[in-house]
Amino acid sequence: MGEPPQHSAETASADTTSNPVLWARAAGIRAVKTAAQAALAVIGTGAVGILTVDWANIGSVAVMAAIVSLLTSIAGIPEVDNGTSLQKMLTK
Repeated sequence: MGEPPQHSAETASADTTSNPVLWARAAGIRAVKTAAQAALAVIGTGAVGILTVDWANIGSVAVMAAIVSLLTSIAGIPEVDNGTSLQKMLTK
């Protein structure tokens, strides 16, 4: 029987090499994950119940984390062309 497809950084890198659309998808996924992690960190710092959570603050922190993640991804992310920056990818 055949082996199931492997999903690793190496195969992801090969699939998204030098494609700005796939770069945007990979960067978006990273931004969503970062936003979720930031939101969970803020919720865990003082929330006792669902009604006592400061949702506006959590949303603000999550959005800022996503923006920072996207800006960091412009410098390069490992899923795309072995970490090539977006600028280098667009000028190829």
